[in-house]
Amino acid sequence: MKMENLKKVTSMQNFSSFVILLIMLVITTVLQDNFFTLGSFISNVNAFAPLILLSIGQSIVMISGAIDLSNGAMLSLMTCILASTMQADNPLSGVKALLIALAAALVCGLLNGFAVGFMKEPPVIVTFATSYMFLGAGLFILPRPGGNCANWVLGFYNMSLVENAPGWLIGLTRYVPPVFLVILLVVGVAMVMRRTRFMRYLYATGSNEASAYATGINTAKIRIIAYLINAVCVFLTAVYLVAQNRSGDYQLGDAYTLRTIAAAVIGGVSMSGGRGDVFSAIIGALISSLVNKIIFFANLPTAYQTLISGLIVIAALGVSFLYSYLDERKKIKELRGKAEVQNE
Repeated sequence: MKMENLKKVTSMQNFSSFVILLIMLVITTVLQDNFFTLGSFISNVNAFAPLILLSIGQSIVMISGAIDLSNGAMLSLMTCILASTMQADNPLSGVKALLIALAAALVCGLLNGFAVGFMKEPPVIVTFATSYMFLGAGLFILPRPGGNCANWVLGFYNMSLVENAPGWLIGLTRYVPPVFLVILLVVGVAMVMRRTRFMRYLYATGSNEASAYATGINTAKIRIIAYLINAVCVFLTAVYLVAQNRSGDYQLGDAYTLRTIAAAVIGGVSMSGGRGDVFSAIIGALISSLVNKIIFFANLPTAYQTLISGLIVIAALGVSFLYSYLDERKKIKELRGKAEVQNE
């Protein structure tokens, strides 16, 4: 019985990624003595949060069998909209900016989803093209880094910066960063969605779009919803970054596009679709973020960061292929066993 349980655990799709994460944590702990202190926890959450949120959104798109190369440019556009609309001493400008940015994010997601879902255009080409559209829009709105942030919006980064904030809320966020609560909220919504028909259709669409469509699933609609969910994650990330930096920048998201794809793949999300989950994306984002910390505390040249990240992605792809291969062999073996029983 114990051996069967062990086989079930080791056969989990993100087991290898979880093992890599544990190894990374051990190495980081050795290199950074105060890694598990409260101050380090808050600092790490604030540093890792953008990649985690963006990777969650990217993973939903990838599970559907697509990809998004425009999320970095979309993030930059959202920060430009937020920072250019808000005024530091005007609380209502914060509400206005959030509504405008959310609407803009949904329009961006709808544009990607419509082109990929209904027009059946290749996701790589579509999102690569829209990334330049979003980049140009951000540059038009905010030609140079700057802007403002309404005081209450600063609470998304640090509640102690908000004037007249309740004492209990400031006390809570001294132990739990506000963005950590946002991530928990997103994860909670994802867990509820796991039991919905949409998620079943999402995996079916990613596994085999033609078969899913033949069974009556509106695959175009599923892809659009996936891109809209991704857009919401981009919006939440933009709000956090504007609160942290008190400004917007049309180039702010450039570094995140490929990192979100790498994080999702490292965590166990299949680039061909139909496999992975939100927790896979979070694990991958943590691994990718810890690589940077290890390189920093080991006093290694920053050039090694790209090399090591690439090696980890290749290893993750190899493990993904191995799991797919073993799963195929298992299914073939089961089919042969059933055929032999029927022949007898």
